[in-house]
Formats: sequence, structure tokens, C-alpha cells
Amino acid sequence: MDNVGAPGTRRGRVVMQVRWSDVDLFGHVNNAAYLGYLDDARFTLFPSMGVDETGALTASMLVVVKHEIEYLAALTYRPAPFAVEVWVPRIGRSSVDFAYEILDAASSSTVFLRARSRMVQLDAATHAPRAFTTEERAAFEAYEGVAPELHGW
Repeated sequence: MDNVGAPGTRRGRVVMQVRWSDVDLFGHVNNAAYLGYLDDARFTLFPSMGVDETGALTASMLVVVKHEIEYLAALTYRPAPFAVEVWVPRIGRSSVDFAYEILDAASSSTVFLRARSRMVQLDAATHAPRAFTTEERAAFEAYEGVAPELHGW
């Protein structure tokens, strides 16, 4: 896990491998596998989102309320790793947006996917939105950056 990005942008970077089970009959990574990559990278960078250091559930949980994904190039099964870069373009009272790019880990010249997710923090007992604490907000602020440009329909 690295922290990369241009000045003013702080992106977390998680390097991964395409698994054979991620590839569909068309020979490229299936769209459902991409969601797994985004989740894995996000939880690698923000391990306390709903669980403590031992993996036990906490009193709050972050749940996805929206994903927006733009597929830009086909990622196929290959030995070369890819990277998922994650950053935070918006922090609300109880919601946070995550932005992502999946790119070639070695050159970063090929962007395979660009996406964003909105998550809302809920109280685990009541399922009502719960405001972020100062510490939670600080964890997200460490990765602040500009929202990705996604094309409209």
C-alpha cells in the first residue's frame, strides 16, 4: 500500500493480481470482480470502517448507497499486477465519497476503470445515519482529492 498522487491529491494505492476466477467467458475481468477490487482496496486503506483491529464489528458501519463505474479498457488475465488508486473527493456529515482508478501498476499509462462510490455511516443498533467523529474524518481527509470526471449517459 502506497500513498501517491500529484500535489494537492493524496491517493492510496493498492497493488493486486488478476485471479483466474475474475475472468469471464469473454476473456476479460468481469464487472462484478471490479466491484470486489474496489472494496478490497477501500478496506485495505480504511480498515476501521465497521470493524476494529481484531475484525470484530463496531457500533457503526459504512454501507454503500451508490456506485458509478466507467469501464475504459479491458483488463485481462495476466501475470503483471494492476493497481487500484483510492481517494476521497467529498466528506459529508455522515456520508463519504470514494473515487477510484484501476490502472497498470508498472506504467500507470493505461487506466482500465474510473469509478466513485458513496457510503453512509449508520449506527449498527438503530441503522440511523451517524455523524463521523473527528478521528474518522481525519482518516478520510488524509486522502482528499478532486472528484473523477465520469461521462454522463
